[in-house]
Amino acid sequence: MAETGISVLFVEDDPTMQTLFRIMASPKAGRIYLAKDGLEGWALFRKHRPELVITDIQMPGMSGMQLLAKIRDMDTRVFCVILSAYSEPEYFIEAIDLGVQGFLLKPLEKEKLHRLLDQLRENILLERRMREQEKKRLEAEENLRKLNEELELRVAERTRELESEIHDREEAQSRLRELNRDLEKRVEQELIKREEQRRFLIQKSKLESIGELAAGMAHELNQPLAGISMSLDNIDFQIKEKNLKLEYLESKITAMFRDIERIRHIINHVRTFSRDQEKEKPERVDVGRVIRNAVSLVDQQYRNHNIALVLELPPEPLCVSGNPFRLEQVLLNLMSNAKYAVESKARSSREDAYVKEIKLRAYRNASRVCIEVNDNGTGIAKDHIDRIFDPFFTTKEKESGTGLGLSIVYGIVKDSDGDIAVESDPGHYTLFMIHLPVLEDE
Repeated sequence: MAETGISVLFVEDDPTMQTLFRIMASPKAGRIYLAKDGLEGWALFRKHRPELVITDIQMPGMSGMQLLAKIRDMDTRVFCVILSAYSEPEYFIEAIDLGVQGFLLKPLEKEKLHRLLDQLRENILLERRMREQEKKRLEAEENLRKLNEELELRVAERTRELESEIHDREEAQSRLRELNRDLEKRVEQELIKREEQRRFLIQKSKLESIGELAAGMAHELNQPLAGISMSLDNIDFQIKEKNLKLEYLESKITAMFRDIERIRHIINHVRTFSRDQEKEKPERVDVGRVIRNAVSLVDQQYRNHNIALVLELPPEPLCVSGNPFRLEQVLLNLMSNAKYAVESKARSSREDAYVKEIKLRAYRNASRVCIEVNDNGTGIAKDHIDRIFDPFFTTKEKESGTGLGLSIVYGIVKDSDGDIAVESDPGHYTLFMIHLPVLEDE
């Protein structure tokens, strides 16, 4: 059929046979090239590269077998058919050795020719599609390689900027915050030791969120440090006034130990969260506890931005199988996106009564544990919602993200045998829903 677009080279030294073939093959082929002998057929093949070659065996100058041998040396994927009035078996054996896909005997019969062209058409079209797909695959690999190179340059540049910012901030901080810096260095050094052979996308996601986590740690550590400092000032004042009582001293020491324990808990939790979790074995994970731990890292920072964090967690444990810190990373990424959405809406909103709110909810639905992260921010445009889990897709400004966060969230959830979905109303809300298999009590 003409719409198939198959190109055919017909090599035959009889002009009458050429004319007959053109008439009979036209309904089944797109482009037809005619050659009177093997030499002309070879020239036409090199010029037009037809997908199917039908050639007579006995011809002056170059035989059909010689022509097919040269064609096979150039392109093994070309479909070949021999045409002959002879029945000598040596021709057919040699043709089989050359990989011929069909045989036609003179004189040509229309039905046999059409049947052969129909049989070969699907294989030719399949071969064409395979070549096109291979070309697209190679182009995609080249594009991916360029993207990887660009991403590595951006990571290196951003890393240098972060190092410079940290250095400037450390020089400006007071002696009281020096303890924070030392503790953060220890956490960072512990992270570096465990970062070898980590998958690139997981590592990139944590590097992107390190600034926000550091800010959250600073807010969380400032409060107990301020409490310790105030307790020491009060004790010093009572000593100077010579009015220090044992009960008063014991109460202040107890309070300071509680603050120290809180600092130790925050540091240990961040250290464990930051290490390589790829090789950790799955364990029993309480979803409610993971949500509370994730919120504890950013709660004070979100309060300072006037963002209300609302938790709706059941009193009983909801347990799944997995890694608590990878699940915590999922929640931190989703909360970070929600924070960006509500703050963007606050900057552009004309509603004086607008309250920035992020709600985290967990509950059981049959054999699944459901986790929801819901914000009342800018929402997601309808033409973007189907692409939000694609790597490198982002609607944020260039300095605000690289589009890897949600693709990593998707990968972690899928690795845990779970599913994630999203629904959104632009300008009103965005709701992410994670479903994980329940881990029943033994």
